[in-house]
Amino acid sequence: MLDALAYLTRLRVGQRRGHPAPNKPCLLLAIICEIQTGHVASNRVILDARLLARYHDIYEVLTGERHKASAWLPLWHLRSDKGPSGKLWSPEYAEKVAGLASQLGQPKSLNQLLERFRSARLDPVLFSALQDRQSADEACALIAQCYLASDPTAYEDLLTYLETALASGEYEKHPERLKGNIQESHKKYARSVAFRSLVLEAYDYRCAASRLRYITPDYRYLVEAAHLIPFSESQDDRPVNGLALTPNLHWAMDNHLIAPGPDHRWHLSPTVDPLVADNRWLWELDGLPLVLPRDPQRQPAREALAWRLDHLER
Repeated sequence: MLDALAYLTRLRVGQRRGHPAPNKPCLLLAIICEIQTGHVASNRVILDARLLARYHDIYEVLTGERHKASAWLPLWHLRSDKGPSGKLWSPEYAEKVAGLASQLGQPKSLNQLLERFRSARLDPVLFSALQDRQSADEACALIAQCYLASDPTAYEDLLTYLETALASGEYEKHPERLKGNIQESHKKYARSVAFRSLVLEAYDYRCAASRLRYITPDYRYLVEAAHLIPFSESQDDRPVNGLALTPNLHWAMDNHLIAPGPDHRWHLSPTVDPLVADNRWLWELDGLPLVLPRDPQRQPAREALAWRLDHLER
């Protein structure tokens, strides 16, 4: 074991029902997963929706109580732990509170914490170690065994989640590997997880048709990742073969009632009667521009859009 990883077994954690509280361990697992996806690319960790959603996902897998995750607690208290070269976690305080940091009490909500800081530095020696896949695997195993193994069933579920998360991270770093026929079910699932993550992030969790964007307080997203050319036909999980859509519009596209075209506009099937009031949520989309990712490399492939338009119900 690397010396740097030993510090992960020395966290100052509280007690929950007679066992180590899961907050700090779950936060560190979330950070490790995001390092392995390439989303956290330096030891400066941004407290964005993606990291917070990952933390809530892990907390839910372990406890079944997503609404009790209280992300501000580990984000605040992790600053008291030591790392291999100094503090394990060093918040980058907003200018207005920087001089008062030592006097501030525990924040009472995530919003209150985010008013104090929106990024923090992970110990650089630890970050360097966690960039290596083998070390990341070992770090996750250490944290899980040390703090999160009291419930055997939840522990096994956690290990399964982490195995998939780390495997999908490899695909997120190399999205070109997301196309091609595969047989192993675990690889298919890891690819599917990577597809969802890459697509939703590319669209900033906003529907490519309705423009609706909503993230719940416990970091669930309204939108889903939808394939343009179905995976069964294309074996293509690259983000250029996907859109972020609300569930109802995902259903409508999969049933060929609406389609995005190469002209980057939405098209309506002529089978949808615009004179029927109940169809308004569909016919109002006709001709509207497609919401596109800012990153050109994540924008939908022209051939995938053409496939959708060709398969519009006539």
